[in-house]
Amino acid sequence: MDLTDLGAWSPLFHPLTFIVVVVDVFIPAVPSEFLVIASGTMASEGTLLLPIALLTATLGSWLGDIILYLLFRNRLTSWLDKFRWGRAIHRSIRTAVEKAGKSPTYAGLIALRFLPAGRTAGVAAAGIADLPLRPFLACAAVGGILWSCWLVMLGYVTDATTGFPLWVSALLGMGIGTLVGLVIAAFLALKQRRKGKTTDEHPDAAHPPAASQTD
Repeated sequence: MDLTDLGAWSPLFHPLTFIVVVVDVFIPAVPSEFLVIASGTMASEGTLLLPIALLTATLGSWLGDIILYLLFRNRLTSWLDKFRWGRAIHRSIRTAVEKAGKSPTYAGLIALRFLPAGRTAGVAAAGIADLPLRPFLACAAVGGILWSCWLVMLGYVTDATTGFPLWVSALLGMGIGTLVGLVIAAFLALKQRRKGKTTDEHPDAAHPPAASQTD
């Protein structure tokens, strides 16, 4: 079997993609985006069914989000600390949360997953902040659907428009997706920096003085 021929992996591709997408929320370095984009590429070639590719990525994203959220919400991270690999995962998650902030919003749960390590940071922060379960499940589902549609269709369109081999189209799609994520991250960082600068220059605007009292 030619290992560079993604089509040869088609019988195992959906289960593999599902597992990797679930694991990716714990270990952001896992290349789940590549597999999801590749599933779109293979759907364009007729090797996989497009609806199944979308469903697989969405369910994997949703399940992984739920597990990580419950882990932090129920303060079960001490279980991770019992293992060397668990401590490494816990540290990487905490680092991602520190970069993204510990005050998540429902919109942030959806938007952050399009940034590098943003899915991990948003979900873990939601658990730490003890956001209500039902709204979290809804936001995680919407975010998973949008994320899956974006990556799968990116792979589909890239293959349909370039005619490159499957693996080349998948790598190209991943490069485009990564670039878009970095641009969004840079924009948000610049916006946050400007906001902080404005607050520093005009502290009274952020903290207006209390009304004076008259005798």
